[in-house]
Amino acid sequence: MYGKNRIVSKKSGLNQWNASGRKRDSNEIYIPIPAKVHKYSPNFFPPRDKPFLLHLPNGKILDVKVCQDNSKALMSNPNKALGKWLLRDVLRLKEGELLTYKKLQVIGIDSIQIDKIDNNNYKINFVSLGRFEEYLEQYES
Repeated sequence: MYGKNRIVSKKSGLNQWNASGRKRDSNEIYIPIPAKVHKYSPNFFPPRDKPFLLHLPNGKILDVKVCQDNSKALMSNPNKALGKWLLRDVLRLKEGELLTYKKLQVIGIDSIQIDKIDNNNYKINFVSLGRFEEYLEQYES
């Protein structure tokens, strides 16, 4: 959910369902993975396109993988599973409603934290505004 200009793209990432081109499911998203995450923690995630399990705070487990050029995206299989949980269950957005940074500010979150349990299991949680910058500071100071 992080962006250097603190914006949520209208046609990619958490709003990928709104992208031009082919028809997309209203829950189709990916979670952007900033390049700095790979730079500072290069072996944290499995290799690109290798499936692993993501444990959600609600107890559900999703099959996910890191994909796209430069491993910049975290996507579920099926793709709409992650979006249904994040857009509908957590953020409570209506179908067709764009996620904006302002909405994230109201909720009080702007990034997620993924913890590695082992090489095949990870867990995801939300963190408060500014926590991603704190993560970066530990490497950049």
